[in-house]
Amino acid sequence: MTNIMENLKRNQIAEGNTAEIFEVEENKVLKLFKSGYSKSLVQHEYDNHCMVSRIVENIPKLFEFVAENQRYGFIMEKVQGKSLASLMQNDHTFDYAMEIFTNLHKNWLMQTIDGAVPYTEWMLYLLSEKSPDGDLTDKIKCLPLGNALCHGDFHPYNIIITYESVAVTIDFANICKAPKEYDVARTYFLLKENVKGKSVAELYLAKMKMEYRDIRTYIDILEALRKYEI
Repeated sequence: MTNIMENLKRNQIAEGNTAEIFEVEENKVLKLFKSGYSKSLVQHEYDNHCMVSRIVENIPKLFEFVAENQRYGFIMEKVQGKSLASLMQNDHTFDYAMEIFTNLHKNWLMQTIDGAVPYTEWMLYLLSEKSPDGDLTDKIKCLPLGNALCHGDFHPYNIIITYESVAVTIDFANICKAPKEYDVARTYFLLKENVKGKSVAELYLAKMKMEYRDIRTYIDILEALRKYEI
């Protein structure tokens, strides 16, 4: 673990709900999680990043875990480009962006992974932290197992198209192993919320060669869980 000097010159370039991104060198950034975000959760994302880097291509290179004033994070390669979401929101580039998106997700789901946590473990963790919902717990425990490599948060904002037209996937907090239908359901659910609504979600599902009935069980549970997410 490396302690970052307080006088290290940094430029903040982005901020999300849980972390801030600082440029620390020309080609490196620091993702520093906000105060109160536990070390174990940051370590979990760091370990996921390491694990995925051995399976798929085109993710940011990871350098080291860091700590500063009871805040935790990691240094990784800086990816320069624009989010795939920005291309999806432009009618002229929508079809191109959708092809990239669905082909990339298919490639992810073709991979298998044994070291990741089962997706049901993440669901049960949310409930144990926030709710004593016994009926929902029972439904989750009855879900099928699987070992497809699932991103868990695969949406266009987590894909960067570099200036060399390479699609780079980011953010690995929710990596898990699951049936591929789970990750498709999760993306379908996120697309309905964030990218042009239901019509895009339906097009995505068709391009993934699935029907709503294939993912309905997962959708019902994801909708019930949404209010417990961070």
